[in-house]
Amino acid sequence: MSTNRWGRLLRAVDGLEKVVANLCLASLVLILAAQVFFRYVLEIGLSWSEEISRFLLVWFVYVSASLAAQKGTHIRVTVLTGLFPGGQRLCLVVADALWIAFNLAVVASGILLIGKMAKHPVYSTSLFLPMIYVYTVIPVAHALMVVRIVERQWTAWRDGTSVVADGVASGVDPGRG
Repeated sequence: MSTNRWGRLLRAVDGLEKVVANLCLASLVLILAAQVFFRYVLEIGLSWSEEISRFLLVWFVYVSASLAAQKGTHIRVTVLTGLFPGGQRLCLVVADALWIAFNLAVVASGILLIGKMAKHPVYSTSLFLPMIYVYTVIPVAHALMVVRIVERQWTAWRDGTSVVADGVASGVDPGRG
């Protein structure tokens, strides 16, 4: 695949991630507001609202983590990067390589989990929703994080910038990476 096609694909995935994250967050807020209204104003509980809110929160967090990895705003401790032999840039490359390895392990474990859930379905208690739909976000989001980490490292290497976003308190000089 050419570089231009990769760029278009990444932009499409970026747009999809933003739409999914925003829909999850907006739905979560609306459902929780409805739950409060029904419980305290109408004095009727919504049995499904807590469960669906929990699922939306899980999806929101995982998809947003991928977006944070892309933008360089995902949490990282960089206080001691200047003490690393080889400098800050090498330290952050090593840290991201370890992060990629962790994400790949989660992807592999998530795929095994999804496979087991496909053979032996588990359902949620209130909605009787197959939990495979909830757990699918785990390997997908971690695979996206791998793509986003590699994308961020490539961009930083190409442009001579830091993988840590500008304006993020990090102790890393963006000019030196």
